[in-house]
Amino acid sequence: MAFLYPSFLFALAAVAVPIILHLVQLRRAKRVMFSNVRFIQVSKDLTASQRNLKDLLILLSRILFVIFLVLAFAQPFLPASDAVVAVDDSDVGIAIDNSYSMQNLHQEEDLTLMHVAADRAKVITGLFPSSAAFKLSAAEVLNHGSPVQKGEAAALLDGISFSAKAFMPAAAIKNGANHLFILSDFQKNSFTPAALDASDSLTQVHLVPMAAASTANVTIDSVYLEDEFIRAGAENTLRVLLTNTGVEAVEDLPVKLFIEEQQVSALSLDLPAKQSVEAVMSFRLSGGGVRKAYLVVEDYPVEFDNTYYFILSPSAPISIVEVADEQAGTLQQLYSNESIFRYTSFRSGTIDYAALAAADIVVLNGVESLPAALAATVANYVKEGGTLAVVPPASENRGAYTSLLQNLNLPASFLGTRADATKTSLAAPDPNNPFFRSIFSDFDADMQMPRAVRSLAWSRASDDILKYRGGAPFLSRFDRGNGFVYLMAAPLDEAFSTLPNHALFVPVMYRLAISSYKQTQQLAYTLGNATIQVPAVAMRKEGVYELKRDTLAFIPDQQVRGGKVYFNVPPDMDEAGFYTLQLQDSTLATLAFNYEKGESYLEQYSPDELRALVGKNRPNIHVYDYGDAFSVKGEFEKRYFGVKLWKYCLILCLFFLMAEIALIRFL
Repeated sequence: MAFLYPSFLFALAAVAVPIILHLVQLRRAKRVMFSNVRFIQVSKDLTASQRNLKDLLILLSRILFVIFLVLAFAQPFLPASDAVVAVDDSDVGIAIDNSYSMQNLHQEEDLTLMHVAADRAKVITGLFPSSAAFKLSAAEVLNHGSPVQKGEAAALLDGISFSAKAFMPAAAIKNGANHLFILSDFQKNSFTPAALDASDSLTQVHLVPMAAASTANVTIDSVYLEDEFIRAGAENTLRVLLTNTGVEAVEDLPVKLFIEEQQVSALSLDLPAKQSVEAVMSFRLSGGGVRKAYLVVEDYPVEFDNTYYFILSPSAPISIVEVADEQAGTLQQLYSNESIFRYTSFRSGTIDYAALAAADIVVLNGVESLPAALAATVANYVKEGGTLAVVPPASENRGAYTSLLQNLNLPASFLGTRADATKTSLAAPDPNNPFFRSIFSDFDADMQMPRAVRSLAWSRASDDILKYRGGAPFLSRFDRGNGFVYLMAAPLDEAFSTLPNHALFVPVMYRLAISSYKQTQQLAYTLGNATIQVPAVAMRKEGVYELKRDTLAFIPDQQVRGGKVYFNVPPDMDEAGFYTLQLQDSTLATLAFNYEKGESYLEQYSPDELRALVGKNRPNIHVYDYGDAFSVKGEFEKRYFGVKLWKYCLILCLFFLMAEIALIRFL
């Protein structure tokens, strides 16, 4: 123990005053005149030993009163446990996590973690002398990074609001403060010790974790269409993936789907703890045009991720161009029965190459004499992002097929199989293959499969969709740049294959056509997306593209090339919702943006886990236990300023003064 003002200890000589008074005190009998004996008070019998004990206790109380009064003025303290010079006028950094995970409620107070952190930060400012300057930061620096005094700091802390930006402790460390306090929930999903690597040994980093009442939360991970093709006026299916991040199951969670502010579907779900559940919702779109849609769940207290925004728009018809030797065939009857397909057929000698280039998928259906010009055209078509399906011819005339296969680098060759060859049965498809998603309502592995000969053979495909029972591929997909090539091993001729008469034929050929559909933009984006691309069709004017929402306008980093607009999400755009991409007064697209999902996972590190993460090799990083602001204040003072004892001396001083009064009054 040491004293701040040891010279006051000379005043301990005042202890002699009550001792002298006690020794020289004389008890003389005093005559009291009474007019009537009735006024004589009955006195207690008191022995000499009892009187002496009372006097000694009073003397002791007076001595201790004087001693602790002198000690209070001398201001004793226990020296600091860390050999670090206390902060005087140096800059002090305070970083508060104001990300959306801090919407969670505090363990002991009915306030959000962010508001509790702000209150504790105010107490921390009281640890330092009035001359100290404070650098405050949250997801972004406050007051443009300029240091402020204690009074201004409190006002800035009161004005902190939630932000969609990720909290970056490393950015606060780079401010160069001698002492940096980081108040956060320290999510396991986002915090790593590497975030503290920017600190040097001279910077004392103080981690102050906020204890959440619960880590339960439900978030909408994503939504997608069952077949990625929206039909106007028809029943469409939307699949929604929801995740329960908490350790307790959630029952009867309401999920609602809104389109243009009108509720079109609703259901209730049970979510097991720490698991994801996929919900299926149906909806109808009438007419054309873009529809703003969003999903809503009811979950408290973290509500920022309760709404998921996305865009719905009826898909344009899929353009199918068939090149065949016969004008009318099986595919014409197949695709003409569905309104989503726009089917066109050409003979190999009379082809509209402009229509072919604009098609979503080109089908070479058994063309016996493939012209070289057609082979070169479809090869370029695939390289530019088109989809090609090749059905081999029934004859042995290979024409320009060899050149086509070489141009597309397809490891395939014709086997010259005759129609009277033995047909081999196909193996049952893999129901987990994305190609067959939503095709089978009740999959039967023992279903009767079609049979076919093998006219075309290949290897090393990107995906083998259908196979023969022996393992050889029958229908495969080859990825070639932005385009796709589908190869079928047998002609669509009854002499070579029974597939055209099989129930599997229609869904397989429909899926081939639908797989060629390229969605111009995603249903939704996140605010953390690096680069977004949107087709720039119908926009031929020069100018700057803007993202607008209500009265807000943002100009992103942008580039126009290849008929598309490429832009980065502006860092200041931090509110989820619908935005329009505009060029001057023209609207190019409507986009939906949602918050990143990292903040939805609320599980946090405990103080002990933080200490284990930090390790013993970082003596400048200190982790505080859970507690109120005064416990943090007391621990910091003990470490850097020592334990001040003068308050306790003053309390004991008052205690012994009251003890003296009680002894005189009641004994």
